Amino acid sequence: MSDDDAGEIEYVTPSKEYLRRRLQVMDPYAFEEFVADVWEHLGWHTRVVGEPGDQGIDVIATDGEDKQLIQAKRYGPNTTVGSPEVQQYASLRLQEENVNQVTIVTTGEFSRQAEELAPDLDVILVDGENLLGILEELEAFEVFVEHFDDIQLESAADADTREREDESLLGRIQSWLG
Repeated sequence: MSDDDAGEIEYVTPSKEYLRRRLQVMDPYAFEEFVADVWEHLGWHTRVVGEPGDQGIDVIATDGEDKQLIQAKRYGPNTTVGSPEVQQYASLRLQEENVNQVTIVTTGEFSRQAEELAPDLDVILVDGENLLGILEELEAFEVFVEHFDDIQLESAADADTREREDESLLGRIQSWLG
């Protein structure tokens, strides 16, 4: 490993499909916290608002003068967010001052109509696949570790060490048999 690589840690993670399924069954309020943590990794300061009577604002994210209102929709598999929800949540910007962006994050998918309507209403849509893509791009899978006690990550160096140990064990077993 070169000195340049010494500070980099690569993570070995469960499959994207496994992680997505885990997100789809988590508590809705826990999902709001998860989304806030993802936005924190993106560099935003976040505050989870989501509670009964939150009027649709689950997370407020700020970055200097920029303010983003986030609606987090933790849905199970085969659930789609449609254009009526996009229309409804686009109006969130009227509930707060100085809002630059409304974002809807879902573990599910968006209907074609929702995807077509969102740009006209200046709403960003982040589906389950995009959310996992953001985490992968940021190399921020440790957010999963913070929210799921049973998910553990290991660095690529740890995996290489374990692989070498496995190979040496295999070599010893083969020498005993041979």
